[in-house]
Amino acid sequence: MTQQYAKEIKYIDLFCGLGAFHNAFNSLQTEYTRYKCVFACDIDDNVRKIYNENYGIEPEGDINNISIDSIPDFDILCGGFPCQPFSIAGKKEGFEDKAKGNLFYSILRIIDKKTPNTIVLENVKNLVSINGGETFNTIIDELQNRGYIVSWKVIDSKYFNSPQSRQRLFIIGCLNKKYEFPLEPSKIVSHVSSIIDTTETTYLDYEDKYRLEKCKGTTGAKNNCKMLYKMIHKISNNGGRQGERVYSIHSCGPTICASSGGPGAKTGLYYIDEKVRRLNVNETLKMFGFEENYKWDTFVKNETMLFYLGNSIVVNVLKVLLSNII
Repeated sequence: MTQQYAKEIKYIDLFCGLGAFHNAFNSLQTEYTRYKCVFACDIDDNVRKIYNENYGIEPEGDINNISIDSIPDFDILCGGFPCQPFSIAGKKEGFEDKAKGNLFYSILRIIDKKTPNTIVLENVKNLVSINGGETFNTIIDELQNRGYIVSWKVIDSKYFNSPQSRQRLFIIGCLNKKYEFPLEPSKIVSHVSSIIDTTETTYLDYEDKYRLEKCKGTTGAKNNCKMLYKMIHKISNNGGRQGERVYSIHSCGPTICASSGGPGAKTGLYYIDEKVRRLNVNETLKMFGFEENYKWDTFVKNETMLFYLGNSIVVNVLKVLLSNII
């Protein structure tokens, strides 16, 4: 017998990536309320395959090639729109990046046609300050000019039961009320040890090229991420960049990055059983709140999956934010 719901809330998942929004909405289902994804899109072929495998929806491709009339009506627009034009790690070109920076206007075209009740957007925290705040102010003004009451906040995932310090900007606009951001669920920071795969045996063979330099005092303490060592190149005597830092698993970890380099590229390095290694993909999935049974390995290799995760949103954060919307 088909489940009958008292309320069905429809949403679209733009720039859907690995489906953090979809995952979070699924966790909020109750016997009375159903959250239904009626449309998703992403420009990456393999991302679309992974999304379809996990959620049973085949996303459309490039948002610029989509017929807006073909999108079913919906209540909530979700989108972690591409962050590279605004990122500290990128060129910080904002809307000057014609290929990616102007994708915000693609979102506006959908809003103009469909007028959803609620908009949930995510991006890097640097979006607030780029170009002296001009880019951010433009985004807020464009939404307010369309009748949305806009709230925004930079949130650190380490306070949302995620062992990763990932600070991201969330912009939430509603037509009929002001969204109130909930307080952080906890001031107790989760540790990386909670997601460590004890069966992993691949460690970093670094001793021919690097030496470990122990951090002194509070040198390695940042955002509750405890750095134990810097990897120093034996010939150049340089080191200590993001991908050359070794963290404790008994603290939260640094931000998972799509573009970082060095031996600890993307996940960072950790000191485990007196050895050094990166996180594997399944551990990194847990850093974002994805389930252990998330399917990906028949579509892409490890490094590509870590790249996708570096661009993902933390599911744990979305669960709390979305539960406060309706």
